[in-house]
Amino acid sequence: MNTSTTVSDAIAFPRLTVNDLASLKPMGASCSFEDGETIFRVGDAELDLFVVESGAIEILNPSDGNRSVVTHGPGQFAGDIDLLTRRPPIVTAVAHGRTHLLRIPGARLREVLNKLPHLGEMMLIAVQERRRLLTETGAVGMKVVGPGKCRDTMLVREFLFKNFVPFTWYDSASGKGQELMAEWGCPQKSPVIEFGDGRRLINPGLRELAASAGVWRDCPQGPVDLAIIGAGPAGMAAAVYAASEGVSTVVLDRLGPGGQAGGSSKIENFMGFPSGLSGTELATRSVLQMLKFGAKMVAPVIVERIEPALVPEDGHLLHLDCGTELRARTVLIAAGVGWRKIEAEGADRFESAGIHYACTSVEAVLYDSQDVAVVGGGNSAGQAAMFLAECCRTRTVHLLIRGRLGPAMSDYLISRIRATPNILVHEGEAIVSVQGRWRPERVTLQSGQTLPLSAVFVFIGAEPGGAWLPKTIRRDKLGYILTGTDALQSGHWPLKYREPCPLETTVPGILAAGDIRAGSTKRVGFAVGDGSLAVTCVHKLTAIRS
Repeated sequence: MNTSTTVSDAIAFPRLTVNDLASLKPMGASCSFEDGETIFRVGDAELDLFVVESGAIEILNPSDGNRSVVTHGPGQFAGDIDLLTRRPPIVTAVAHGRTHLLRIPGARLREVLNKLPHLGEMMLIAVQERRRLLTETGAVGMKVVGPGKCRDTMLVREFLFKNFVPFTWYDSASGKGQELMAEWGCPQKSPVIEFGDGRRLINPGLRELAASAGVWRDCPQGPVDLAIIGAGPAGMAAAVYAASEGVSTVVLDRLGPGGQAGGSSKIENFMGFPSGLSGTELATRSVLQMLKFGAKMVAPVIVERIEPALVPEDGHLLHLDCGTELRARTVLIAAGVGWRKIEAEGADRFESAGIHYACTSVEAVLYDSQDVAVVGGGNSAGQAAMFLAECCRTRTVHLLIRGRLGPAMSDYLISRIRATPNILVHEGEAIVSVQGRWRPERVTLQSGQTLPLSAVFVFIGAEPGGAWLPKTIRRDKLGYILTGTDALQSGHWPLKYREPCPLETTVPGILAAGDIRAGSTKRVGFAVGDGSLAVTCVHKLTAIRS
């Protein structure tokens, strides 16, 4: 990243006007630093907003030998998306010459974004572009060293990726990986994670990793107006709309934002994004938007059970695996669905080590220049096949479809797949066995054909994960949650004086939205619509209680 006068730099490093600075002054206080003095350093617990009045702030990247990243001059500000997420910074800032700054407490940043919308919009665009530019340098954030085709390493990489925590991964078999492991005393277990401030973790649990990375703070405290279980498109849309309308909102997820859509390499049929966007981009923007309005994101956390309210005024009690009992006036279940596991001999051995149920850069980088298979006939399978084919033109991507290419996939994807020379479509086929010693080496199809390949990406239908729900929340024969008219007609709606809201389950005050809801259309746009409708239900329920 440099300060050349490119369009990208103009977006990432805007200069505030005199009027902008005058608007900010009442929210902060002036401070001064001598040349070379540290303003903030990598790993600091809390980050404030620093705006340069005179002098300059030089940004250094500790993950790249303290290389100078950029220098902010008068009218510019320091920081990237961690200003909003309240996570520890991944860079260090030092004064360049005697420097006078306006320091605005991080806790007031949301006030800046909402009270000064012009300035807030400019800053939100800038911090996202800065993170993109910094990530493109290739050496950023924490170092992760471990075998690529290892479940523990894969889980760490997936968690960090889903929660947009910058990291650089080195395969422990690579030269750089071996060098780092030797430097760290040759730990017997992996993966090993080193933070910018020198702290290290060896094969940590997700909660420990999340706490060290600043993703996890504390168990959420209640009561809240709305607790959302699941951070996919439905849950995130509900969080944005609810928080923007003054509803105290907390989002709970077992891994991080994105849901099933977060595993998509590209979504092209979502309104407003004609060139498409990745599931990760959608998740990142959604999180920043909900944080802007005051919603809280908590991950990794598991809702172990829901204790429905005995009377509406009490609120529902959520028992969390972090030890907290969170009380919420309304609960939205947006936990989504999981991809159905492939039923092939030997497949279980290679889950997350060659058999994958997502297709992002985290997985794809492991199989560069190697032939792979994608199983499924829907849009997610089609998008995965195109992504894998385009990111490595020398590989063959085998697209395996039990039926034929067409009925469950968008026309634009079908046309692209048929026009892509390194995608080979196998219609009427399925994998019956996966063979290999430490990783997949070949698969046998039901026709008897054997394909040599290194990985299988599976998108073969969904299974709702609602077994943990109380029995009073009724589901259909496939396991999807009944809501609205379906809940009423089930004969299990308990109230006589009113009918359920459109997304209300058979338990008053508990809603369901997105893929886990019976009768919903399994598309990102529909899930977002469901999340928006859920907020209308929240307001209606609040009015009824009042």
